[in-house]
Amino acid sequence: MSANKVLSVLILIVGVALLIAPVGYKMFDRAPAGADMMKDFEPVLTRPNVTTFQGHMQTFGGMQTDMEKMIPAFAQQMGVSEDQLNQMMQKQFPGVANGIGQMDKMGQDFSTVITVMDQNVENFQKADQLPMRTMPWFFVIAGGVLIVLSGAQLLMPVKK
Repeated sequence: MSANKVLSVLILIVGVALLIAPVGYKMFDRAPAGADMMKDFEPVLTRPNVTTFQGHMQTFGGMQTDMEKMIPAFAQQMGVSEDQLNQMMQKQFPGVANGIGQMDKMGQDFSTVITVMDQNVENFQKADQLPMRTMPWFFVIAGGVLIVLSGAQLLMPVKK
């Protein structure tokens, strides 16, 4: 077999792989879902919104600091111990008590999310420009072209 034929067979294999890849990776389902997700995040992942969220985290941090001071002061004003106040809050205001108990964890989680958002605003803007819905067709078309071209080369009569 000539070098041209070997190369044509290799190109044919690549073409078939490109044609099959979108089906194997479920791109006809996933690409539109990715496009929908990108569309949903467009109003969220912007520099002004991330800056606003960072401001909310500063407010949350201030609330957290003040809550640590307020509970003991409130207990003192009521003439009860902090434990008694916490027990009363747990019975009468379980949502507030639960929230106070989880403020550190919530603050860490929100901070992580906002940091990731901050680091990826520009990446999101770039990725959002990709033609997600039509991406599988790029593979199919490229694979089809390679199959046709390599097939034509393979079917050509050998010149002697």
